[in-house]
Amino acid sequence: MRVVGTTHIALPSLMPSAAALQQAAVHQATASALMRVATSGVRKGVYRFATHEAANRASEEAITAAISLNLKLLANTAS
Repeated sequence: MRVVGTTHIALPSLMPSAAALQQAAVHQATASALMRVATSGVRKGVYRFATHEAANRASEEAITAAISLNLKLLANTAS
């Protein structure tokens, strides 16, 4: 196995450090600022799929639709 870089990713813990909480807050604020649509694209409900592939396809289609709507709204606000 090839190792590139020396950065270590902190493992989840029951008591996160102040720096980890601050990084999480910045990450969440950035995501919220970039996202104009407050949805994951998946409607509420119980879903049953015949295969894992069908479930993955439905999830990817919902996410794609949410991203597309988000980009349209961002384009409208930029112009």
